[in-house]
Formats: sequence, structure tokens, C-alpha cells
Amino acid sequence: MNILIDTNIFIPLELTSLSDVEPETHAINELYRKAKEIDCHVFLLGTQKKDVENDKNPERNSIRLLAFEKYELLENVKTTEIISTAFPNIPENSHDFIDVALLNALCANAVSILVTNDEGIHKKAKKIGKEDFVYYLADALDFINSQLPHNLKVDVSHPVIKSEKCYNIDINDTFFDSLRTDYDGEKFNNWFKEKCQNGHRDCLVIQDNNKLVGLCIYKFEEPCYEMSGTVLKICTFNLSVSGNKQGELLLRKLFDYSYSSNVDWIYVTAYEKNYICQFFENFGFEKYSKLKDDTGEFIFRKRMKPRTSDYTILSPLEFDIKFGPRYFNDEQDAFLVPVISSYHNMLFPESIKENLLFPQLDYMDSFSNAMRKAYLCKSNSTLVREGSILFFYKSHDMGTIETCGIVERVERLQNPDEIISVTGKRTVYQREEIKTMCSYGKNILVLLFRQAESFPKEIKFSDLQKQNLVSGIPQSITKLTEEAKKWILQQRQF
Repeated sequence: MNILIDTNIFIPLELTSLSDVEPETHAINELYRKAKEIDCHVFLLGTQKKDVENDKNPERNSIRLLAFEKYELLENVKTTEIISTAFPNIPENSHDFIDVALLNALCANAVSILVTNDEGIHKKAKKIGKEDFVYYLADALDFINSQLPHNLKVDVSHPVIKSEKCYNIDINDTFFDSLRTDYDGEKFNNWFKEKCQNGHRDCLVIQDNNKLVGLCIYKFEEPCYEMSGTVLKICTFNLSVSGNKQGELLLRKLFDYSYSSNVDWIYVTAYEKNYICQFFENFGFEKYSKLKDDTGEFIFRKRMKPRTSDYTILSPLEFDIKFGPRYFNDEQDAFLVPVISSYHNMLFPESIKENLLFPQLDYMDSFSNAMRKAYLCKSNSTLVREGSILFFYKSHDMGTIETCGIVERVERLQNPDEIISVTGKRTVYQREEIKTMCSYGKNILVLLFRQAESFPKEIKFSDLQKQNLVSGIPQSITKLTEEAKKWILQQRQF
């Protein structure tokens, strides 16, 4: 598998002195080492040398140029049609030129994934439909960890997420350094002490080996910014390493809390340059306006409950993005998807433990507990499409339906590396398992989906049979009748 790294990953990886150590240096070193352990090839583009040469420190520049030579280089990749159409006439001396060149290598299939923390590249990737192949550092590390052979997984951590009071959080933790940089150091410290700690504000924290790696502080507010009803503000949303998966974990728990508290709106303020803006937009937050005090921050808000008109105005997928995970457009075709218990438990771990609002200790795998996931099978079905509803049936020992999802994208692929590239941000499948699935010479059905809120109570498959809504036990993806779909949805009432 070929991995292309951006210059913002290369530079912290190649230190010239202790002063070059960055907060993400350790994670980048870990990514590089583990990628090599599973025989991934780590590439740079020849044109990235211009980025390195821009360093005005001659000694550091010389050392990094030497380090540049030890990497496998991609040279003379022809411009693909998708790139020339989307980004015409990019000047060669511009920073955008290198950004586009990185994406071009991806479009030419010279590499499987691109790793970068550059928000501009992520936005460009979304423009050309390649966002699933462009990884933030944390997501890339999660993916590589998931592909390690079991005998190499002894050092893979087990983060936990829990609810907490802000007065139990150490303000001197280096986790807050990036926030102090953005919000004028001492000013941020004073705000955190006075408003959050003294104000006994609630928060969600992700800890990895007792180290703080994710934080979401929230509070209720009076209606504002043309939002009515019950309004919840996200005061702080921060991750130690840029990435989507841990962010999805925090947001998923916050949505759970919002539903139980009958929240009508959630909003957050963020600098537009921050990667978190695109992240929030991926889960239904819309940019409303700039803050009036001209700090440069924008207001992003999410309506939690759909209006009647939303069901007709929005496409099924748009509706799910805007109002999921609880609400989705149920007018679409629905399918029963059999999943053996072991994979079901990995895909939907909440199905194997008591569904508490905020369990004090909640072990998690970043793929399992995220909201965007992937399912692979050898089904020949051509009926599943974007917006279709998936009811996941835990087959064999349990025979229950507990979870559903909305299809984002459907692919039929046979190349293992291509499947891994498409599903890498979401999959619980290991590389060897995917290779085995592909060894039979058939195309694999790849379903990228958004998990909807789990059923409040499991549905027994035997009850479907008693209602004469299904005939036999499904061995593959099976389209449900309209009657069967409606009966299952009635059981999902919260």
C-alpha cells in the first residue's frame, strides 16, 4: 500500500534539533514506524522539495534536504482530467500548486491515501470527491493501528470517554497549549478558571492512558442567533491531534445528551481556518454568520429536529447529514443486512453493553464508536443506493435487529488496496480479511454509511416472522417490503 505524506507531516518527522519537536511529532513517528511494519511505502512528491527549500534557516534547510532523499519519491505524475477541470491554471510558484499536485497523485492512483493536516487540502479533496482518501494524522494512525497483525498490537492504546466537571481538569495540561495560542494565553486560562471551573461546567473528556486527548465543554444558553427553544452551546471542542474519529466520538456523546435533554439547537463558534469547521459541517452544522465582536470566528449551528418541509426539500442523504443520527428520511428503500455477531459487536459495540447516557468508563475503538462506518460483503445486490436504509441483523446466536444506518456511498471493488483506501477511515476489517474476501475473484460490495441512533429496544427476528413480514432467515442483503420497513420503524420510536 502506498501512502503519500504532506510536508506538514514530513517536517515534524525529520528533526534537526530539539527545538523542532512539535506536539504531533511522537504521533507522526509512530505512524511512520507502524506503516513500515505492515509493508506500506511512504512517499513524497518531488515538487515538495520546494516547500523544504523555503526554510530560511540554511543549516536546518540543508539537513532536511538530505532527509528528503531517503524517501521514495513520486516524479512526473501527469495531470489527471479531474484535477485540470477542478483546478485550472494554478501558478507553479504558489502553495496551491503543491496542494493540487498531492491530490493529483491520489487521482492518478499512484498512492492509496494522502496524510495531511492542511485544512485547505481537505477542502480541495472534498471538492473533487476524494475526501475519503485524505486523512488527518490521527485518522491515519487509527487506520494503521487497525491493520497491524495481532502480535504487533500490544502497544495499541484503549482510550476512554466519560463525563466530567471542568474543575477536575488540569488547566496546565499541555493539551491546552493550542487553545492558549489561539485565544491569547492568559486570557484563555482566566476564562477557563472563572467560567468553566468556578462555574462548574460539564464536559466530555477522552483520555488515552490517563492522558487528556479530547475535550468538549458545553452549556445551555438563552435563545440567540435566530435560534429558539432549548439551545446548547459547545464552548470548547478540542483534540490533541487533528482527526475525525475522536471528534466523532465526542460529538456522538453530545448528541446523545442533547436528545435526552430535548435540545432544539446546538451551536459552536470557530475560526474558519480550523479543520473543525469542515468537521462540524459534515454533521449538519451550517455556517450562520461571523461573531459581532469581530474576533474572526464564525457561528456554526445545527437544528436538532426536522420540520415537515425538510422531508421534501432535502435529498435522503442531505436529510441524514443535517438531522442525524436520530432522524432520517424513512421514505427510502430499506434492506436487512445480516452480520455475524463478532463483526456486529465490532461495528456496533453499544449493542453489547448497557446503554447508559454517559457511562463513567466507556472503552472504545475509534472506528467502532464513530458515526461514519463501512460494511463489506460479497452480495450481488444492485438495489442498494445512496440514501437507502440499512437494518443490521445480528445473525447466528442472537437473531436481533438493534441498529440501522443510511447509505452514503456504494462501490463494487475487487482490488484489496483500493477497498482499504475507500474504507480506511471507517473500517473494522483487517487487511488480511479484505484480501481473503477478494481472493474468490468476485467484486466486493462496499457500503459506506452513517450510523443512525440505535434502537431503544432490540427487535427479535422471530417477531418479524410472527408478523409474516419476512419469509426465511436472510443469508445476504435482502430488500424489505414497505410493510416490513414500517413495522420495524414503529419499534424504533424513542
